[in-house]
Amino acid sequence: MATIEKAFEIVNKKFEAAVAPQGFTAQNVTSADSRELVKLYTGATTAYSVIYYMDKKHMVLRSCDMNDGAPDNEWKTIATWMFDPETDSEKEADSIGNDFVDNVSAPVFKQTTQKKKKKKKDSDDGNGDPVFFSKRLMAVFPELRDEIREEQESYEEFRTVTFTKEHIVPKVQELLNSGSDREIDKLAEVLSGQYSYGDIDTRPLITIVILNSITDGAQKEAIKREMSEELQKAWAAAEKYRGKKVKPAKEKKPGLMQRLMAESMENQKLYNDR
Repeated sequence: MATIEKAFEIVNKKFEAAVAPQGFTAQNVTSADSRELVKLYTGATTAYSVIYYMDKKHMVLRSCDMNDGAPDNEWKTIATWMFDPETDSEKEADSIGNDFVDNVSAPVFKQTTQKKKKKKKDSDDGNGDPVFFSKRLMAVFPELRDEIREEQESYEEFRTVTFTKEHIVPKVQELLNSGSDREIDKLAEVLSGQYSYGDIDTRPLITIVILNSITDGAQKEAIKREMSEELQKAWAAAEKYRGKKVKPAKEKKPGLMQRLMAESMENQKLYNDR
């Protein structure tokens, strides 16, 4: 097993090697909270921070704009991974570092010479889309990395509902059947975090497609052990849609969430009968 200090060093060594050529400089900072480890990287217009929250056991990558040579502290989370130093090794830390590097290497996160105008979003909408959510599940199911890559290379658009049903739901059911408390708790924590962080397209994937595929009472209780109260309430509300076809709300054009719900409910019985 790896100490958290060693794991944090591994992640940051990879991250710094990736962002230094982009003009970022690592800064010596310390957190006012003794339960956190933090590393700050600043560039001309953007700042990144890598944080480990000891109470939550979360390794987090964030970004914000620079203002007058300092971070404006309006942080946006880019990636969140579970890391438990009691059970995880340097291998898991290495995977987290690689994922953080992948995120800042993507064009959307590359530093630019001109600030982009911030887009105002609805207060109930999160930041994590279904692809982002699927990648976060690699913390529990590492084999998803290749499956996500194949999906992105094979189709013009990521087939969110189909991919979730074909690749994520079976893994969840297999994990629940295994009875591994540690891995089930890790899954519950990831789902809870991503439900809170996810956008309006991701949330029904978690509740209606994934959680509604769980029908065994003992398995429900097992995954609820470390599940957030917010997600438990959302799941309870979503259960009334199990086995039912939901029509989109009356709009000029149905939103993606309504289309996801309608499609997933139409086929949900297939998974319940397995």
